[in-house]
Amino acid sequence: MKRIALIEDGYVRDVQVFAGNPASIGEEDRVWENEFVDVKYPCLYIGIFGGSDEGEITKKAAECEEVHPDVITLVAIDEPKGDVQ
Repeated sequence: MKRIALIEDGYVRDVQVFAGNPASIGEEDRVWENEFVDVKYPCLYIGIFGGSDEGEITKKAAECEEVHPDVITLVAIDEPKGDVQ
């Protein structure tokens, strides 16, 4: 069994992303105010994990991200059958 692991949106922090010109990063006297924008993610993708049951998969995902297992949501994925082209 494989599942996509996500951290639920209530536990994802807002992050700031640099929105200025990347070429300006080396300028020492530059004022960095207003160069960042807040970004809110609906959820945070961790990865695809396999295991014998959902409890094992949740535990693997939580250990990978060093978070509490209760903040992890698993989403079922369709596993292809036979040859995939």
